[in-house]
Amino acid sequence: MSERFTDWLAITRTIARYGRFADQRCSADMADLFTADGRLLMFRPRADTPAESPQGRVQLIAAFDVLANFAATSHVLSPSDIEIDGDTARARTACMAHHISDTPDGRTRFTLADRYDDTLVRVDGGWLFQERRKYTDWTEQTPLRR
Repeated sequence: MSERFTDWLAITRTIARYGRFADQRCSADMADLFTADGRLLMFRPRADTPAESPQGRVQLIAAFDVLANFAATSHVLSPSDIEIDGDTARARTACMAHHISDTPDGRTRFTLADRYDDTLVRVDGGWLFQERRKYTDWTEQTPLRR
């Protein structure tokens, strides 16, 4: 296997693990996918500035712990567009994030159409997020049928 393909595969796995760990509520594992000073910038629809920007392991874990408020989540990722330049990379990935809540009236699904614009760096032979920008393009909330 070529080194470029190996890097592409490792970056793809980092992105996929983020979604899987989110669905499994593994906040610490999600934070481990970031560099020590890594940050996540979260943009709401039509916003020019991030609503939240946790940085570093402690803040990232606290931000990811919010997922525990849902009965279930499902992050469905598109294939990533990845550009590698030595020990840095840029990746762009679309995601449909479905969050299920139990309410007195039954279950509801809150869906977010997200785009991630990532800067990753090679660390000890692997790839970690240095900065992850999450842009939410739209949201929808619907009741689920029983």
